[in-house]
Amino acid sequence: MSDYTRAQFGATVRDDFSRRRATQSMQKSTTASAALETKALGHPDYETLDIGERRTAPMVTVFLDLTNFTGRTFWDDQDEVVDLAHAVLSGFVEVVNLFGGHPLGLRGDGLFAGFSPGQPEVTGAMALAACAFALDGIEREVNPWLDGRRIARIQARAGLDYGQTTFVRSGSRERSEINPLGFAANFAAKCEKKAKSWEIVVGQGLRELLPEYPHFVEHHASPKTYTRDYKSRLYRFYDYRWRNTLPLLPGVLSDLNGTPTSLILTK
Repeated sequence: MSDYTRAQFGATVRDDFSRRRATQSMQKSTTASAALETKALGHPDYETLDIGERRTAPMVTVFLDLTNFTGRTFWDDQDEVVDLAHAVLSGFVEVVNLFGGHPLGLRGDGLFAGFSPGQPEVTGAMALAACAFALDGIEREVNPWLDGRRIARIQARAGLDYGQTTFVRSGSRERSEINPLGFAANFAAKCEKKAKSWEIVVGQGLRELLPEYPHFVEHHASPKTYTRDYKSRLYRFYDYRWRNTLPLLPGVLSDLNGTPTSLILTK
């Protein structure tokens, strides 16, 4: 998969959508869909945590989702909406894997992902690259295909931040799941909400991780003020000008060749 291209991303979404539509019309599941949907998402380093057990480590948190999708669920056929959303999410999952990250969970019409462990600046760069690749694929491959099918176009956005994240298994012995908690994860979600369609917004932690990157511009609504006990602290966030990085992405994927960020070494 080292030569994975924008066109292949588009094919991933198209093929998954077609399988799902065929399943609806035939009223049965295909082997390919079953294999995809039964494989659990999550971070392999924390799957063995016991109830209440926790581990804390630095991580780049990513929220990558479709925008203005609520209106679509109001107007469009429910089955088609679901099939399209999850075809796109299948593409997002594949891209995160290819850039060395871990898809942690699906959140409605979005993907929650983490890039760790590894050298922090590498995980940050790969997380940004994955988001740029995914947005570009939606805009330049998936949407023209939707035009051809007379289906309304979709839009996407992303929010990211970097910081200490605690993985804890919450629940009971019978029912539980791994829950990543921490300021960076929470703020990445807020960045995603601040982002408009086709925007990537990142928190101060990720910006400071990559001080030499030239494509950050402070967001017009930045900074966020946190106040407690009469003390206030500021936390800044930034627009990431991802389109400027697109020419570099094919080379990044070729160099990665599916290598997790934990195994990427810098000189």
